[in-house]
Amino acid sequence: MVSLLDWVVLLIYAGVVIAFGVIAGKKESTTEDYFLGGRKMPWISVMISIYATSLSTLTFIGVPGAAFEGDFVYLQLAIGDLAGRVLVSTLLLSAYYKSRITTIYEFLGKRFGPRSRDAGTGFFMLTRLLASGVRLAGCAIALSVVFDIPLNSAIILIAVVAFIYTALGGIKAVIWTDTLQFFLLLGGATVTLFFIWSAMPGGFSEFFQIGSEFGKFKVFHVSASPSHPEFFLNFNNPNALAAGLLFGCFTTFAVLGTDQDLVQRMLTCDHVKKGQKALLWTAALNFPITLLFLGVGAALFAYYKVTPDAAVDTFIATHHTDYIFPHFIKTVLTPGLRGLLIAALLAAAMSSLDSALNALSSTFYIDIYKRYIRPETTEKHAVTISRYSVIIFAAVLALVAMQCGKTESVLWLGFRIFGYTYGAMIGVFLIAVLTERRGNDIANVVIMVTSVLIVLFLTADSIGPLQEVRSTILSPLGIEKISWKWSIIIGSIWTFGIGVVFSKRS
Repeated sequence: MVSLLDWVVLLIYAGVVIAFGVIAGKKESTTEDYFLGGRKMPWISVMISIYATSLSTLTFIGVPGAAFEGDFVYLQLAIGDLAGRVLVSTLLLSAYYKSRITTIYEFLGKRFGPRSRDAGTGFFMLTRLLASGVRLAGCAIALSVVFDIPLNSAIILIAVVAFIYTALGGIKAVIWTDTLQFFLLLGGATVTLFFIWSAMPGGFSEFFQIGSEFGKFKVFHVSASPSHPEFFLNFNNPNALAAGLLFGCFTTFAVLGTDQDLVQRMLTCDHVKKGQKALLWTAALNFPITLLFLGVGAALFAYYKVTPDAAVDTFIATHHTDYIFPHFIKTVLTPGLRGLLIAALLAAAMSSLDSALNALSSTFYIDIYKRYIRPETTEKHAVTISRYSVIIFAAVLALVAMQCGKTESVLWLGFRIFGYTYGAMIGVFLIAVLTERRGNDIANVVIMVTSVLIVLFLTADSIGPLQEVRSTILSPLGIEKISWKWSIIIGSIWTFGIGVVFSKRS
């Protein structure tokens, strides 16, 4: 049970993050302050904020859950992730800084026209609401297990705390609280790993023996034979090497290059080189930290092999491995340490939820409110509207999270959502930066919408009466559908390939 000491730790954590929001919000008098921190944020804090946001609850409970149920194949995404960060740094950031934009969808408007900007805004807001709702559900799952409270109550509690300090402090509050939460996340995972090793009779040696025996440390599922299920280019196997590497690269390129949620961090630096430095240094953090969370999942697997638990057996049988780490925190960790890990879970949720709220608010104000509702307004009114929109988006995210809370794996559901829509975003932004006279404003919108339809047709689990048509088309590959990990790649190729055929109108 949660002890008094645990509650003290949690109250201290909640007090600190809200205090950050109040302090940071005192000087937020303009939209540039509120959304971009006056473009004067230090690159080291920006770097930590970028990485803390990308961690989220999906990493904190989803990655250990995936390692518990499977192996270290998730590490393939971290390898492809490095290439994606380099591409964003070299292809997109310079163009964004040169345009002096607040949201990256303004860039699409300058390059193509208003309809492309509207489509980019719409795709971002829909995807971010769904994906961040999944992240919120992930943390709420953990809190509901630890505190024995209804899932929806946990969702509302987290959303309320996040919107308070985000609405008050804007991007400065987000970046500084993310810095605090990053170290809390890292410390919590590290302490857990050493705690499990010390709790096992054979220590690290027994952990390594059990992990090796059950293949927990396997990263690459690869074969050179086309007839083998682990053929590196098997379009139907989500664990195939090509799928993992390319999905990691394209997803990172989409999230860090075409999603206002994370690009907004890089735009708070006063020079493009500082923004690039912040982004590239996150690549150095990604591989070891991903390995750390995978190690937690493998350690939990070994621990429960040595110390069986009926509740864990039930989670495994129902494929709810996301619940195992929170269950371990609740039933095994000591008072105080339990409070630290619960605070780390909250940090995982807050670090992604606060940034999503701020990005949604900035996009709504700059790309919708200021263009279509009230073009002429004072800076004071603009900041007020932005704060109210944070509250509205927090409520919407809570509703989405309530619908996503019963999924088997929050980690893979979050990635699936990105895959369906962000291929279209990648394609349009690549047309913008790689060509000068290609891409038509109206055609871009049509191609982005058809990209989603093509991806769903080729990768969705069920497409009703079109199932037989898809099977016939894919029969030369010997498969009935393409693995969902190829979705973002297919969408990118479709959008870019068709989009460059059209020329830009004067």
